[in-house]
Amino acid sequence: MIKFFRKIRQKMLTENKFSKYLLYAIGEIVLVVIGILIALQINNWNEKQKLAEKTQEYYGQLLDDLKSDIKFSKHYLEESSIYLNEYNIYTKAYNKEVLNPIQFYEQISKLDLETPPLTFNTNTIESLQSTGDIGLIPSNIRNRLIDLKRLQTLSIKRFEDTDDGKSEITQNLSRLLGSTTLPKRLENQPKMKEFLNIDENLRMLILVYEGIHRWKYLSLKETKGRLEEMQKEINSIIELINKKLKK
Repeated sequence: MIKFFRKIRQKMLTENKFSKYLLYAIGEIVLVVIGILIALQINNWNEKQKLAEKTQEYYGQLLDDLKSDIKFSKHYLEESSIYLNEYNIYTKAYNKEVLNPIQFYEQISKLDLETPPLTFNTNTIESLQSTGDIGLIPSNIRNRLIDLKRLQTLSIKRFEDTDDGKSEITQNLSRLLGSTTLPKRLENQPKMKEFLNIDENLRMLILVYEGIHRWKYLSLKETKGRLEEMQKEINSIIELINKKLKK
């Protein structure tokens, strides 16, 4: 094709048709410019397609993270509600009947000491922020994702602070009791039970248990409120993303 155009130019020059040659040259330049513009348009279209596909992939990952957080929150709220209800039943028992110290101890020692950890799936939003791809997400969704991550970080920090307070008191419990399973194991070991004489520490055990469960109760009550708030926000963000995917 290049040789063909070159032959045409040479023929015009040899025939001394300069004006025609000039028009031809201009036309050739125009064709080259048009070709370049078309190539740029195709390249821009390809880049837009790549970005669109990348954004769609991010949307899918965000939905996976958000749905996982919804599932986690739902399970956490169920477990928290069970404990909070049991704790309320324990505290209300004080108003129903007169209990002796052993009965108090038996009641409070039945409550679960463990507090489940609080975690969220923030891998995708963190990846978007670190790579700069956060700009691919529309501002109405982007800002809410950032606010959600901020709330999750704050919730984890608050949870860890209260859990640290509970852990400090729990250390005192282990010094007084050894382990929560020890009293049960000592039932068939009268000599060891007499030697350890755990009942002598009953007053301190009740106070320590009270401290632990008060910390746990307040922590879970606050966390429960935050998770309920998060669930509403997550469902709203999921709805926005799904609308974008349907376009």
